[in-house]
Amino acid sequence: MNVTVTGAAGTIGLACVHMLVRAGHRARAFVRRTEEFRRVCREDRVEVVEGDVLDRAAVSTALEATDAVIHCVDFPLSRFSLNFDALQHVLGALGTGRQLIYPGNVWVYGPPESERVGPDHPKASPARLGQVKADLEKAITAEWGTVVHLPEVYGPGVVKGRLHAMFDRALAGKTVFIPGDLDRPQESLYIEDAARALIAPLGRPKARGADYTAAGCAPITPRDLGELIFKAAGRPLRVRSVPIGLWRSIALLQPDRRARRDLSYLYEVSTLLDGSLIRRDLGWMPEVNYADGVRRTVRWLRTLARTSRYN
Repeated sequence: MNVTVTGAAGTIGLACVHMLVRAGHRARAFVRRTEEFRRVCREDRVEVVEGDVLDRAAVSTALEATDAVIHCVDFPLSRFSLNFDALQHVLGALGTGRQLIYPGNVWVYGPPESERVGPDHPKASPARLGQVKADLEKAITAEWGTVVHLPEVYGPGVVKGRLHAMFDRALAGKTVFIPGDLDRPQESLYIEDAARALIAPLGRPKARGADYTAAGCAPITPRDLGELIFKAAGRPLRVRSVPIGLWRSIALLQPDRRARRDLSYLYEVSTLLDGSLIRRDLGWMPEVNYADGVRRTVRWLRTLARTSRYN
């Protein structure tokens, strides 16, 4: 298939581009700056189209002769409302008959009402960001697009977020501070498994208008994940819990965290996704376990550090 990835220079978008090529699809990357994209993707089988996703004409040009779009654009929280404008441009350019796939997250669900959170779980987030995200997803499935909810991702190419910070601090031998209970089960997903989940709906009629949840390989506590990361980094374990109340207070002082403050309930509950529907419909399951994923990530970060040192 001819598949266009919007936001292709971002973490998930870039992983999807690589996975599309590996799976034999013809990949097109829609990016703001070609030169920056080529620094992180040297794959010559990827067509690159430069433009702004907020420019309706540019989006129409980028989506010409494409069979499907994996829409990975995600504006920063300070400009989050622009995600609606970008989505409307993509939907307008696609028209009917062509496929749209969108990566969702767990913000939309609120405190889980069951041990596993599946596609039928209520989207009742108490946080404004979760509610806005749910509205965005509703607009996608209403146009027969597909939403694939992912837990937090980690792995080569992931250079921001809570899990990246854990790896970064472990490699430096610094203490990792985690809000809430260190023994609360959670889950994460290796970046390549996340990309496979997002390309799995391609060309599958059953996936049109569907809402999927892609589970991690298994539940794991922050303490156990920290042990794996520090061991792979060759450092003694240094993981400490931060009271949720203190984290909320600190968030008020930091603009990048302030918008996420209402999502702090996620550090108090275990939101574990149910992967049975995506496995049944599309044959997707995670392939990389935590031990292997952590080792690969540490190896990549060390290589990246050496490369940066000599450039």
